[in-house]
Amino acid sequence: MDYKEEQAQEIEILESIYPDELTIHSETQFSMLLKLDTESERKHSLILNITYPEQYPEEVPEISIDLNEVEEVEGDSESEEEQDEFADDEDANGGTKLVRLSEQVDFYDEDVDQLTQRLIEEANENIGMPSVFTLASTLKDAAEEIFQSKLDELNAEYEKELLEREREAQKKFIGTAVTKESFEAWRLRFREEMGINERIRERNLKLHNGKLSGKEIYEQGLAGDMDGDDDGIDLKKGLEKLAL
Repeated sequence: MDYKEEQAQEIEILESIYPDELTIHSETQFSMLLKLDTESERKHSLILNITYPEQYPEEVPEISIDLNEVEEVEGDSESEEEQDEFADDEDANGGTKLVRLSEQVDFYDEDVDQLTQRLIEEANENIGMPSVFTLASTLKDAAEEIFQSKLDELNAEYEKELLEREREAQKKFIGTAVTKESFEAWRLRFREEMGINERIRERNLKLHNGKLSGKEIYEQGLAGDMDGDDDGIDLKKGLEKLAL
């Protein structure tokens, strides 16, 4: 096998597939810019670096991956504060603003390590045949899967946070369970605070021309002061006894 010819032919094919993304550094070294398709308005991309060993494709190529600078979309007026964590999804006026979780996803060194290992495994499975196009396709697909996985995690966390907020909001509308005893205690406090009992007593006194009925005398503990008057007792004396 003529290794040099195999390598040159593969580079020629790659140039036709990636005319703007392929950068040739030498006969055995080149890099490819791979743009990812994601839900983000920000443009994510990776750089795949390939170096041919002398006997490629009978040997695994040297592989490295670089994180390319994220391309921000022109005209995007959202500030970093507005794109901050989803917990701040309410503005100062209490209104809801759009939470764009996809704009919070980024790639890190640990992602690069994971992707590099994936490509090395793929390259070993393709020893004996040109594999760079396969490696580039695998890298793009795997990176997009990582992006989606991170986005799914953010969505799950966001839904959990919303659920907790809803539960807290519902607590404001859920009172303590009412029992017979708690209702009676509340009723007594309410009647006392509103002076209901006193108003009823005054009304009854007016109805009886300033005198208490026999039932009221008994209920209020005034029976001992009865002076033989069948119609009732003097209002002033009755109230003095009640106060004692």
